[in-house]
Amino acid sequence: MLELGSGISGIIGLCLGPRIRSYTLTDQEYVLKLLRQNLEENRVAAASGAGASKGRKSAAKAKRGTQAVVAAEQVSNIRAMPLDWETDEVANVAGKGESFDAVIACDCIYNDALIAPLVQTCVDACRLRRSNRAEDADDDAELTVCIIAQQLRSDEVFEGWLKEFHRSFRVWRVPDEMLIDGIKENSGFVVHVGVLRDYD
Repeated sequence: MLELGSGISGIIGLCLGPRIRSYTLTDQEYVLKLLRQNLEENRVAAASGAGASKGRKSAAKAKRGTQAVVAAEQVSNIRAMPLDWETDEVANVAGKGESFDAVIACDCIYNDALIAPLVQTCVDACRLRRSNRAEDADDDAELTVCIIAQQLRSDEVFEGWLKEFHRSFRVWRVPDEMLIDGIKENSGFVVHVGVLRDYD
C-alpha cells in the first residue's frame, strides 16, 4: 500500500501494517524526520516487548512475547519516503518493476492548489500496476484501488477535487454501512474509492 501525504504520525500505516505485507508512507522531505522518528519509536516499543521474556514463563507470558515479536516484524514492513506531488516520480518510490495494490490519501485536500497534483499522483501510482503486469493479464483483481478519505472543509474545494478525480477514475462513495460512526453521513467526513478509467 502507498499512502500519500501521511504527515508526521504514520498512524494509518501503523494501524494497517499488521494486516498487509508492506506499507509505504510518503510526504515532503521536511515532514520525514518526525515521521521516521515516530516509526522508529514504535519499532523500539514493539521490540522491547519482544525481548521482555526471559527464564520460565507462564503460557500467557509466552503468548505475549510471541505477539510482541510479530508486532515488531509488522512495524518493520513500514517505510517512509519523500514524495513531492509536483516534482517527484511515484515510480521511484515503488522501485523497479513494483506497483501497489492500493493508494490511500487521508485528509490531503484542503485547497485548490493541491487538487491537480494529488489526482495526477494517484493516476501515476495506479498506472504502475498496469505497466508492470503481463500484457495478457486482465484480471480485475490486479487493479490498483485508490482510497481517498477527507474532511469536508469547503464545498468548492471538494467539488473541484471530485470533478478532477472523476475525469481519471471510476468513483464510488463508501456507504455508511461500511464506515464507523465517526465518519458516516453528516459527520463532516467522506470516503471515496476509485479505479482508473483507462483500465476499461
